[in-house]
Amino acid sequence: DDISWRRIAPGVKRHVISTDPAASSLYMLWVAPGIAVPEHGHGGAEMTLILSGAYRDDLGRFGPGDVADLDEHVEHTPRVEAGEPCICLIATESRVRFTGRLGRLLQPVIGI
Repeated sequence: DDISWRRIAPGVKRHVISTDPAASSLYMLWVAPGIAVPEHGHGGAEMTLILSGAYRDDLGRFGPGDVADLDEHVEHTPRVEAGEPCICLIATESRVRFTGRLGRLLQPVIGI
C-alpha cells in the first residue's frame, strides 16, 4: 500500500527501485488483469519475479514465486490473467526492445 506507483500506460504502473541509464535497472511493475504488454525483446538478461497475480506468454504461465529468466534471444507478449493485477519485481541489464511501431513510439515516455 505504501508503494509510490507511477502510471506509465493505461493499466500499467511502475515503481523504480534503482536505475542506471547506461546499464541495468531494478523496478516493480503493476499490470491490470487482461492487459498485454506489447511484444518486445530484451537487450540483455532480464529476471522477473512474480509477486502476485499471473501472466501467460509463449513460454508458459508465470505465477507467484515463479521467475522468468529471459535474454536477448526472447521476444514475447505477456498477458496478465483475469482476476487480479500482476505485480512483478524486474531486474534488467538493459532496456526492453519493443518490436511494434506503437511500442517504439511510446518507449521514451514509459521509460522501460
